[in-house]
Amino acid sequence: MKWKEISVLTEGICVEAIAGIFHRLGSGGVVIEDPQAARTYVKTSAWESKSVSPDFLEHEFVVIKAYFHEDKEIMEEFYSCLEAVKDNFNNPKLKVFIDEIKNEDWEQSWKKYYHTFKVGERLVIKPSWEDYPAQDTEVVIEIDPGMAFGTGIHASTRFCLYFIDQYVKGGEEIIDAGCGSGILSIGAAKLGARSIFAMDVDDIAVKVARENIILNGLQDIIKVEEGDIVKVLHSKKADMILANITAEVVTHLIPEAAKILPPGGYLFGSGIVDSRWPGVEQQLQKYGFIIEQVLTDIDWIGVAARKA
Repeated sequence: MKWKEISVLTEGICVEAIAGIFHRLGSGGVVIEDPQAARTYVKTSAWESKSVSPDFLEHEFVVIKAYFHEDKEIMEEFYSCLEAVKDNFNNPKLKVFIDEIKNEDWEQSWKKYYHTFKVGERLVIKPSWEDYPAQDTEVVIEIDPGMAFGTGIHASTRFCLYFIDQYVKGGEEIIDAGCGSGILSIGAAKLGARSIFAMDVDDIAVKVARENIILNGLQDIIKVEEGDIVKVLHSKKADMILANITAEVVTHLIPEAAKILPPGGYLFGSGIVDSRWPGVEQQLQKYGFIIEQVLTDIDWIGVAARKA
C-alpha cells in the first residue's frame, strides 16, 4: 500500500493547529519533529544521540508530517484549513512538501530510530524488534507504533506516561481518549488497572492499538473502539481519563469528564501547546478540577487534574 506523506515546516507557534488539521482530515499517523526538543534530549545520558541526524539538530523549524491513503482526496480542504491557520496566527512562515511512502519504508524508519527507553520510575518502552530484560520493579511496554501516533518519545505522550506511573495504583477503571498506538492503555493495564476503554477516530490507530494490546497479552483488560470519545463519554464511567490529544479536544472533553468522574477521579491532559494552556486551565477550574501537577517541555504542557 502507498501513502501520501504531507510535511509542513513551520516556526513552531502553530504546530498544534496543523496537527489538529491532520487529525480531523483522518490522518493515518502524525509525526512532529522538533529539533529544539531533540537538542535538549541529546544532552541527557538516556538519549541515543547517534540516532539523531546532526543536520536535523541544527534546524530551527518544526516539521509536522501526516500520512494518508494515496486515494484519499484531502488536499483542497487541507489548503483551505492552512489558510485559516495563517489568518489566526498572524501569517506564520509555512512550507508544504508532498511525498509518497510505502508501508515498508515507514516500518524500517521506525526500526532505525526507535529504541528502548525508560519513562518515570517503572515504565520501560520497548519496540517489538528489540530485546530487553526487565530490571527489579520495571514494567515493560512492548510497542510497534506502525502508522499510529504514540511511541512515547514525544513530550505529550511522555507526560501521560509519567502521570500513569505516578497515579495508577491498581484496580482503576480508565478511559483512554485518543488512544493512538495504545501505549497509554497498555502502560496503565500493566500497572494494575482493572479495565480500560480506549477509543480513537482513526481506524488505523484502532487496528495498531489492538495489535499492540495482543502483543502484550492484555486483550481481556483493554477494549478498543473507533469513534469520537467526546460524543460517547457521557455513557461511560471511569476513575481516570487519559487525554493525549490536542488542547482543543481536551477543552471539549473537560465538561463531559466532570460529569462521569467521581470526586477524587483524575483527568490527565496532554498534547497542549503552551499558548493554549490558559484556556485549558480556565476550563478545568470552571468544571471543578484541582490542578495537581503541570509538566512542561519546550512549548508542550501536560496536566494532572483531580475532580474536587
